[in-house]
Amino acid sequence: MCSTYTLNIDELTADVSIQKAFPCRTVEISVREAVNETEYLLRSPTNRACLLQAVTDNEKGENLIAFSLSE
Repeated sequence: MCSTYTLNIDELTADVSIQKAFPCRTVEISVREAVNETEYLLRSPTNRACLLQAVTDNEKGENLIAFSLSE
């Protein structure tokens, strides 16, 4: 769920750094539940297996791809 609020920055009652960034302006603030990226990426069984295998490979130093910064 996402909610969007439109207000004049001076209407905020707390001392928030956003007030300093946008003085005397009308702003939109969107509020939504934070997504846990790790849980999201591990949700799919196929993706989970690939990611866990990549972690194992990295720990063992196997199946690594080397490249230079100039590439």
